[in-house]
Amino acid sequence: MLNHVVTHAVGKFSDLEPGFGATKVKWRISIAPDSSAHFEPFGGEDGARMPNCPEFPDNLLQGGGKCNFLVDTLQVMLLHLDKKDDSEKFLAKHEYFNYLLQEAGKQIPELFPAIGFFSSHDNLVTAQARLIELGAKPTDRAFFVAAGFDPLKNEHCKVWWRELRQRLLADSVKKPKTMVCLLSGETTTPAQTHPKVSGLKIVGGRGQDIVVGCDKDAFQSYGLEQAENGAMSEAMANAYTKGLDDLIANHSRTIAGAKVTHWFKEQVTPQDDPLEWLNGFESQETTEAAAQGAARRLLESIRKAERVDLGNNHYYALTLSGASGRVMVRDWMEGRFEDLVRNIEAWFADFAIVVAGDRKDCDGKKIAHDPKFYEVCLALVRNDQKKSISENLKQLPAPHAATLWKVAVLHLPIPQPLMAQALARFRADLVDKDSPPLNHARMGLIKAYFVRLQQGGAITMKAYLNPDHPEPAYHCGRLLAVLAELQYAALGDVGSGVVQRYYAAASQMPGLVLGRLVRNAQFHLNKPDKPWLGSKFENPMMEIVGKLKDNFPRTLNLEGQGLFALGYYQQLAALREGKKTNETTQGETK
Repeated sequence: MLNHVVTHAVGKFSDLEPGFGATKVKWRISIAPDSSAHFEPFGGEDGARMPNCPEFPDNLLQGGGKCNFLVDTLQVMLLHLDKKDDSEKFLAKHEYFNYLLQEAGKQIPELFPAIGFFSSHDNLVTAQARLIELGAKPTDRAFFVAAGFDPLKNEHCKVWWRELRQRLLADSVKKPKTMVCLLSGETTTPAQTHPKVSGLKIVGGRGQDIVVGCDKDAFQSYGLEQAENGAMSEAMANAYTKGLDDLIANHSRTIAGAKVTHWFKEQVTPQDDPLEWLNGFESQETTEAAAQGAARRLLESIRKAERVDLGNNHYYALTLSGASGRVMVRDWMEGRFEDLVRNIEAWFADFAIVVAGDRKDCDGKKIAHDPKFYEVCLALVRNDQKKSISENLKQLPAPHAATLWKVAVLHLPIPQPLMAQALARFRADLVDKDSPPLNHARMGLIKAYFVRLQQGGAITMKAYLNPDHPEPAYHCGRLLAVLAELQYAALGDVGSGVVQRYYAAASQMPGLVLGRLVRNAQFHLNKPDKPWLGSKFENPMMEIVGKLKDNFPRTLNLEGQGLFALGYYQQLAALREGKKTNETTQGETK
């Protein structure tokens, strides 16, 4: 896994070198020859990525009183502090910042204006006042240019920093060892500590988390300490952490307590990325069905050798979270690009289902849009319309979301507990008249469960109504849908109707409920003021009863209840097909 991360980093960055890295900077300090200074925002509101910034060794920074060379926060460089900041702590860091500048200045005289500026108390007071006027945050990072001299671009500054860093690291190693690097396979002196990974704070991390490191006796073997237990050269440790930082920052999505990131062996444009079609985790954008068609076209072009570049490609998918300062690898997937396209196309095909929502915009023929992944996740929880998508998604246990992601990418069967959770939400929404309209992603998930449950499932589980379905449970659901629509057409909105009162019992014990409901329905069919009810509802009712032959199942297991729900849903769509009359558009049956 880390080998692929390193390959990504090497291909992405041309300046991979231990001791240097990219840092987001928000302020530029222009220092004049007389040591006066001018402050200006850098890179817009969010700052900009500044490459080749010197990085102090993490293990030495943790000892306190140390800071980075040339680039750091305004707290360190100018003692621009918040009320909650520890003044003694940052004073020590500021003094060390000055010490580094003074030591470098012995070889690089161009730094003298900066040394004069940062070491002057009066200049610091003036700078702090100006930063308050500009609205600068103490934690913002800054860099400086001294009388037109940019130390970040100066080779002499880089050489000085390399030499100092090597001396600091050598002094920190008690007993240097020679070992084989796990990533490069070369003999090396292993790095005692590895750089930390950023970007996992919102998924359980501390903001700076370690991948490799053993600080407890129970995890140390053969006298190996710290990162020696996963021996890697400093260059390899730097490469994989820089690669993870980039993937988390630029190629990941947050889903239910984890960061899901993916990339490819060879670069793929967003329009050819199957996982981008699947993603859209927390976007409210709902486009018409297009992802499945795009997957089919791309798959066909690969099969016809029209896209050789993609046919030979591979994908990698990594799921990460943080825990107690450590990076947790929760899942790892890799495979052929063509297989990924095929699996994503199958995902959308299996989820395809007819729309059976509000009669005002439902004609019984329209297929619902391809569900974004976040919509499938939302289908498993209660959706509070007053809360954001992110807030609603917090109800979903992280393992469930991770499982769904793996099911989609690898074309695995949908676990029964997830189908059961979707079914429970479906029943709850039917009973709750104030709940949102019928959820197409939820019904698509239940349908996909049966499609993947057994060979030939795609034949019996269609996107539209299947009058020839072999299972009685499916037809029991159809019958309840006809009875509910008949009641509404005959009586209008009666508050708690057939669905609200009897759905739960009918879906579990149809033999005890449906027969009585069919007998009661005869009163509606014979209403003299609405003679059209018989022609509209009697034929489908008799067709369904004929298939069941009055032999309603006594009880239904979980899978039977899922088929009941699908039969109910698809029959609703079929009944709403075609042009609506005034008599049949007075409200809505869920």
